[in-house]
Amino acid sequence: MIIAFYPGAGGNRYLQRLLGNDWTRPLRSYDRHNTTQQSCHRYLLDHTPQTDSQYILTHCMNSQKIHQTFPGHAIVFIKSNLQASLKREWALHGHQQFQDQTVKNVPSRLEHYLAFRAPNWPRIDTEDQLDQLPVNIKQEVQIDYDNVINDVINVPDILTQLTQNIIDKVNSCHEIIQWHRNYYDQYPVDFGSAEQVIDIDSDADEFCSVMRTELNQYHSEIFDQVWDAIDEQ
Repeated sequence: MIIAFYPGAGGNRYLQRLLGNDWTRPLRSYDRHNTTQQSCHRYLLDHTPQTDSQYILTHCMNSQKIHQTFPGHAIVFIKSNLQASLKREWALHGHQQFQDQTVKNVPSRLEHYLAFRAPNWPRIDTEDQLDQLPVNIKQEVQIDYDNVINDVINVPDILTQLTQNIIDKVNSCHEIIQWHRNYYDQYPVDFGSAEQVIDIDSDADEFCSVMRTELNQYHSEIFDQVWDAIDEQ
C-alpha cells in the first residue's frame, strides 16, 4: 500500500495507526518511527528504487506519477490543506533543517594556516605539523585563528539576534513554501487511481479528528505572511 500525503499531514501517524502502534500523542512528529520509509520515496524524483516494503510513504500526490514508479500498488491519499500542512511541517522540521543547512562552517586549523601563511613561512601538509612551527609563527597563527573562530560563532547582541531570527524564519518559510508549490505545479494533485481518499477536513473518523486538532495547533504570522506574499507575486 502507498500512503500519499502532503508534508505535515500525518502520513507517518496514519501508518502507526495501521500497525497498531501509538499514534495519538499531540504536538509530536512520528517521522522517526517508520524505519522502513526511504527518503528517495518522498517526492519520487530522479531514479526511485523499488522496495518490497508493505507500506510506502510519499509526498507525491499525483496518481500517474505514483503508478509510473510503483505500478500495481493500491494508493491511499490523505487529503488536507496544503498551507496548514506545510506550516505544521515547517514548525516541526523545516525551520530547523533550514538552520542546519545554513550554519557557517568553521575552518580547520590547517585550512586557516594555508590561507593565512606568509610566503616565507614553512609549507605543511597536516595539522600535526602546526605544532612543529617556530614559536613566533605559532603564536601569530593562533591569534588570528581565534579571531576567525570568534567571528564565525560570535553571539550578537539581543536586538541583532532577534532580527536575524526573524530573517531566518522568513527565509525558511519562503524556501519550503516555494519549493513545494513548484513541485505540486509540476505534479498536480490527482486522486484518479485512489483506492481511498481520506479527507482530513471533512471525514469523521478518529484519525481525521486527531489531525484536525494537530493542524490547528500550529500558528505563525510569519509563515502566513510569506504565503500571502508569494500569492501576490
